[in-house]
Amino acid sequence: PTTRMRTVVCLAKMAEVTISGWLDKRGGIDASKKWKKRWCIMSDSTFRYYRSDSDNTPAGTIFCEDIQSISEDKEKDGGKYGFIFRILTKGREYVFNAATSEKRSEWMKSIKWLLDAKRGVPETPAVKYVTVELFFNKGVRVSGEISRVIKAQILANNCSPLLDEKGWYVDNPLSHTSVLNLFTQHGWNLATAFQSNSIPPNSTSTVPSDMLIFTHPHSS
Repeated sequence: PTTRMRTVVCLAKMAEVTISGWLDKRGGIDASKKWKKRWCIMSDSTFRYYRSDSDNTPAGTIFCEDIQSISEDKEKDGGKYGFIFRILTKGREYVFNAATSEKRSEWMKSIKWLLDAKRGVPETPAVKYVTVELFFNKGVRVSGEISRVIKAQILANNCSPLLDEKGWYVDNPLSHTSVLNLFTQHGWNLATAFQSNSIPPNSTSTVPSDMLIFTHPHSS
């Protein structure tokens, strides 16, 4: 299957890249595990991989802010492993391979471009981003800067949110609709929403979650 790519440059000089296609992924964190074909999508600051291109829930999600580096492994180029590239994050290394050198270059170029844009400091920032993750029947995790009013309503009577590497979490099982209404009432726009699986800070098990990404114009 061909790889599809679309690029949009935002007013804030922040690049949002969408690219999707089939890649082989080496299973888990064990280098001895077998390669498995995965449908991969990079958009809205996340790299998501699925067992099938018809699945709605990703098998895994890599957050842009967690990526430390991306590199290619040219020593094994063209062999039975295809064309390998590695994504190093704070917690682990992900290993993928593409069918051709050109496809690998396309993926790496797109990811690097997004990382460079996210890590750059625009002269006149116009848009800010917030990620809200709703864990089914559990709580809410927020990553990004929000107003005290919104934060107070999310916290409700819980004054001690749990902090982790992705933001802060509170045991307040808010609905998708209530969060959407709360943010839109305060000038935020929903950029995208998708289903995922993640581990809340107060748990050791992966649970289903809804990921909402909002944008808001910076005050002048």
